[in-house]
This record gives sequence, C-alpha cells and structure tokens, in this order.
Amino acid sequence: MLLWVALVTTLVTTTLTLELNDECAEYEIVERWNNGWKGHLNIPIPRDTRSWRISATFDNKILAGDFWAGEKRWSQDKLSVKVIGNDWSARQTAGSVFKTGFTVNYNEHGPEVNFKTLEITLCWLDGGCDTCSLFYQAAEECEGGFQVNEEDEEGARGGEVRIMSTECSSTTPDITLTLSPPAPWLEPGPGYIANCSAEHCVLSSEMEVGINQLIQVPIRLPGISRVVGVNFRDQDLCNVEPVEEDLSLDPTREPDTTSDPITTVEPPVEGCAEYEIVERWNNGWKGHLYIPIPADTREWRLETVFTAPVVADFWAGLPEVWSEGHTRSVVLGRDWSAEQKAGTVFQTGFTANHPEGKQVWIKWMKLKLCWKDGGCSTCDIIKQKCTSLQVASSSLLASDTREGTFTKLIETCQNDMSPITLEFSKRVKRLIVGRGRYQAECSGYTCTVTSVKPIKLPKDTLLTVKFQAVFWSKPGKLVGINYGEEDMCHN
Repeated sequence: MLLWVALVTTLVTTTLTLELNDECAEYEIVERWNNGWKGHLNIPIPRDTRSWRISATFDNKILAGDFWAGEKRWSQDKLSVKVIGNDWSARQTAGSVFKTGFTVNYNEHGPEVNFKTLEITLCWLDGGCDTCSLFYQAAEECEGGFQVNEEDEEGARGGEVRIMSTECSSTTPDITLTLSPPAPWLEPGPGYIANCSAEHCVLSSEMEVGINQLIQVPIRLPGISRVVGVNFRDQDLCNVEPVEEDLSLDPTREPDTTSDPITTVEPPVEGCAEYEIVERWNNGWKGHLYIPIPADTREWRLETVFTAPVVADFWAGLPEVWSEGHTRSVVLGRDWSAEQKAGTVFQTGFTANHPEGKQVWIKWMKLKLCWKDGGCSTCDIIKQKCTSLQVASSSLLASDTREGTFTKLIETCQNDMSPITLEFSKRVKRLIVGRGRYQAECSGYTCTVTSVKPIKLPKDTLLTVKFQAVFWSKPGKLVGINYGEEDMCHN
C-alpha cells in the first residue's frame, strides 16, 4: 500500500489524510518496449482543487518523456521533471479520481531508467496544499543503537533498541526514535509504551535502570519505515555501539602516603573510663559510668555530645551546662564528689530522654581529671565504635597525623557519592584525600569529604576512601561518621 507521508517541499509542511481512501495514488506500468515504458496514474481527490503538481526524479538520464494533462518543466540534465496542471486540468472536484499518464524513453544501449521519486501536490480551492509521495529513497538505518530483523509475513519489520545506561534512574528515561518515513504505529516489547507523532516515537517505561545496564527494547514497525535516529538522555546514539563506563577507582588517586596499608583498628582507650546502658524505655535510657582514679583528684569535668537534642540528668555533678541545641552537656564534680581517692573506681550514672520513636546515641564523651598534687589529664570515652572506618597511626607519619580508610557498601545505585562527614574528638587542621577525585573541608572537629566530579556508584559497589587527618595538637579519635544522612557509627 502506498501511503501519504510528510515530505518537505516548497509548498507543504503538513501530512494529508485522505477522506476517500488512505492511498496517495494508483500507479502502474501498462506497456514496455526496448527503451521505454508507459504508465497510468490515478489520483484520488478528497477536496476541490485549484491546482496540482507532479514532481518526478529518475535514477538515470532519459532521452524523452511525456506527462499528459499538464505543463512539463524538465531539468537540463533530464533527471527530473515538474508537471503543473493546465487551465482545464488544474481544477478537480472532490470525490473524483484524476486520471493521467506518462511515457518514458531512454537510450536502448544505456542503463534502464526508473522513477527515483514521484511526489504529488494538491492545492485546495479553500486554501492550503498537501503533498504525498509514491516513491522514496530509503533512509540509511541505524546500525549501532538499533538492530533490525527481517520482515514478517504481514510486511512488518522487527528490531531491537540497544542502549547502555551510564546513570541510574528510578524509571527508564524516555527513548526517542526517529523514523523515515513516519510510521502510523509502532509496537514496543513488554514493559514499554510507545507514543508516536509525525516522524518521532517516544518509548517510555517505569522500570528502574542502573549504571552500565544494557537497555534492550524489542520493537515492531511497518516494513516501509526505517529507524534513522535513537536519542537517549539528549544524546544521539544512532550508530553508537553500547559501551560500558570505566567505573574503576584509580588507586594512584589516593593520598600520597608511604605507610603500609591499614589493616588494624585503633584499640579502645584503656584506663580512661567505661560506660554501659543498663536500662531502656520508649523514649530514653539509663547508663552507668565507671571512672578509674589513678591519683587523688581535686575536681573532674565530663563533656558529652549526643546525636540529637535530649533532656538528660548526670548524677553526682553540678547542674549541667547545655549548648548546641541541647546536644552538648558539660558537668562538673560536686563538692562531695570532686575529690576521689587514688586506686578507686568512681561510679556514677545518667539518664537521657528524647522524643518517642527517635533514635539518639552518645557520639562521644570527654573526661578531664585534675589532680590534688597539680595538673590535669584529659581522655576520651568511646563506647560505640565506627566500624565503617579504620583509623591508625604509623611510625612513618608525623605525630599529629592519623590515617584511615572509609568503606561503604552502596545498596542503591547513585549517580554521585554522598558527602562523608567525619567527626573527631580533637580539632582537625586539614584532611588529605585522593588527588583529583575527592575534596575535603574541615571546621573545628568536623571534616566533610565530597567528590570533585560526580562519581557513579552502581548497586553493590564497595566505596573506599583513604585519608590522612592532621590535627592541631595531639591526634584525636573518630567519634562520628555520616554518609549523607546515614549515621554509620550508631546504626
């Protein structure tokens, strides 16, 4: 069947849909001889016309030709002709069939001549023109990004769109196919729907896609149409073979350190103090604190930081001083509790209450003991260990520097690494991270690591970030770590 198609000429920009039938015209060769042939052309007229035009091109030069019922304008090279309706034939009546014909002659010793294109333009009595084409030059089909199959018994063609996704998305981004000539229908495979308009068909799906995932969409379309364009995420992927992205983490981009790989976790602090949670309820808990006393004390000071605001009570101390939105507390020993004897263990405790249903932990505790003979000593009390991060010292590092390795198993595909926030018990001067890949910014006790350029992380990727922390004075300990909004020390 010969269908109307949208081909741009000097007169038209729209597609005609005939009311009588959906054929452009009936065309047949009725007679042949050694160096030529004669044909008939029957053109349905859906509306009253004021003029018409037939435009034809040939695949080889002709010697002579004749189109009946119109004024002929041949090109000098005899490769094309335009026929315009004359006075008696220009006006045709709606519902009729305009019948005309033609003859073509060529050199009998030369190549055979056939139509290359044959277009018919009808201009309507009430304004406007439309064009259809009986023949067209088949467009070059995509070879990469689309694989074609043979035509089936119904004259339809099958194929498969093949695209490598370079980003993760909760739904498949739209795939836009460009068809030549335009297709009145297109059938995609399971999980996809097609929305076609003019020469474009948009394939949509609610399926999730990941990084380096090959998207394969089988399609079925009219045998006359060719897939000449494949667009995905605003990129033209026609004639582009799917290629995976290189997602390897180059180890040469890690901190320039001469120390051995980190394999041990820093041991817990010994001789400082310990605490344990002895009772829990819906919106709080109670803890006990055990403080070894190596020498007679004249006073002590306990500083505690929580992960969220709480209402807390520390026993055996003066009224607490709260700051930072009721997340940081400072408690001083009372008159009767300030002085402790050497060799004893000072036992005290605390309660903490928070909004019901909210999870709250102690991020870290800092204990200061001042001796009766003069001087003071400070240590950090750490209960919850940040198992997602290893921190170690080395004889090859400066005394104020510690190095560590952050690891995180990526459970859902990410188009970029989330910020990594590290909190230490001592003020940090700077954090050294992988050259060209990461960057770090420190303020007080906290450092935040971000990517210089987006780092794509497929599901089940093990993210590994090495660093060196340089402190202002004595090295501190890790007391908190977040990956984005995820608390990785206390979860």
